[in-house]
Amino acid sequence: MDDRPPQNPQSISEAIEQLERQLQRLKEGDDSPPAPEAPRVLPFPRRRDRPMGEGAGNAVLMDYLYGIDSTLRSLLPDGPTDQLFRYASSAPASRALRSRRQLLAREIDRSCEMLSGHARILCLGSGHLREAELARSLRHGHYRDFIALDAQEQSLRTVESCYAAMGIRTELCSLDELFYGRPDLCHFDLIYSAGLFEVLDDHDARDLTRNLFARLLPGGRLLMGNFLPNVPEISYLEGLLDWRPHYRSDAALLDLLLGIPYNDIGGARVFHDLGDCVGFLEVTRYG
Repeated sequence: MDDRPPQNPQSISEAIEQLERQLQRLKEGDDSPPAPEAPRVLPFPRRRDRPMGEGAGNAVLMDYLYGIDSTLRSLLPDGPTDQLFRYASSAPASRALRSRRQLLAREIDRSCEMLSGHARILCLGSGHLREAELARSLRHGHYRDFIALDAQEQSLRTVESCYAAMGIRTELCSLDELFYGRPDLCHFDLIYSAGLFEVLDDHDARDLTRNLFARLLPGGRLLMGNFLPNVPEISYLEGLLDWRPHYRSDAALLDLLLGIPYNDIGGARVFHDLGDCVGFLEVTRYG
């Protein structure tokens, strides 16, 4: 094992090699004292700098990958940071995150258009709700009700400051509260989650799917995003984001419907983003 203290990398290849060595040490369970800390050149906050919670849905990191929050980049040290930023931002998984944002905006617009501006929509695990900026129906107020639900109060404050003028409401709610209560959150035409299911195991994901499905109106849709297995270069983002997602195949996504009575389902399908990195499970309530 290479126990040399990490040096300031002079190229992106050296930086990636350093990252791979550090990840390998963690996988092998090396409990030896850590080497002197390397200069902070990776273009992502480390775990102790993440105030918004764990998982792929970390709102601050999503803004960073979307290119919305440029202040984080300005705080990073000199060195190959620009190379790393370009590499991380252009990797297939990062492109898939931006594609997912665009797709969710289109699905919001589709629901609002189908219901002639009377759609009731719930976003679960909203983060900063950046798809709202891309949805024409939200910008023009062509909907009945939109609730952004998240367990992170700071994320919801950002949603309020950015999108309250559109009429979007926020609700602070944990998963446990949603599992065992909140009967007021019901009768929706569209319920969607961008990436929350990636941090749930199969048992909890099935329970949540059944719970959310019951909150739909007849004819309402439930839409859930989840990264697919074998995404190219995904390990790089796993390391940078301290991210341990549950990847799911098409069959695994469809298995999340097993807790729902068959006759209650009007239709179900799985489709992918253009890069085949993210799968989307869409299920419609019969009626």
